[in-house]
Amino acid sequence: MEPARSIGKLGFKKWYERQLLEAHAWLVSCLLCGFVVFALLEGLDFARAAEAVLRAVLMLAASFVCWVSLQRYAALMLRAWRLAQRSTCPSCGAYAAFRVIGESPRIAVHCRKCDHEWIL
Repeated sequence: MEPARSIGKLGFKKWYERQLLEAHAWLVSCLLCGFVVFALLEGLDFARAAEAVLRAVLMLAASFVCWVSLQRYAALMLRAWRLAQRSTCPSCGAYAAFRVIGESPRIAVHCRKCDHEWIL
């Protein structure tokens, strides 16, 4: 499982920060592709058929990239949010003060402060 290895290697706070940065990079690419779609749509002229077909193909490609980017953004944000909700120790309340002890099938963690174990 990829998040378990990354969290174990980097620590939760750095992993979470990187997830947010990556997710927002996907959001920026989604917005840029949306701008490209609208710019191509604005210049669409059916009087010149070859140019209209090329613009339509480019619009379709940019729309697809926009959709994939939005899906990736949502998936990364949801995963980061779900793990952040469970990253507080239920015993002592310490946030992100744990180490990963198991990663299959769920992420098992061990609190550094009170030695409590829970599933992330």
